[in-house]
Amino acid sequence: MQRFAVKLNAGGQVTLPPEVRDGIGARPGDELSLVLDGSHATLARAEPGLGRMREIARHARAAGATPDPGEDPIGDALVAEDERTKSRP
Repeated sequence: MQRFAVKLNAGGQVTLPPEVRDGIGARPGDELSLVLDGSHATLARAEPGLGRMREIARHARAAGATPDPGEDPIGDALVAEDERTKSRP
């Protein structure tokens, strides 16, 4: 186990040392997961989840992978949920 000291800037951001980024396989633009357990936080590379599945469904639809709604009920549900969450204020 390695420990690293980082500083929190005025905007609430920290810069991850290269050893940490490399250790978790993080690249610019990656989504990370931060889990708070009492006064301890654990940082990890986020596992692909619902957001990634929505993105895949959108790209598949845009490419014409499922031309008729109803042929792919899971994809339909993901796209509908994506549209619903986009409309939130």
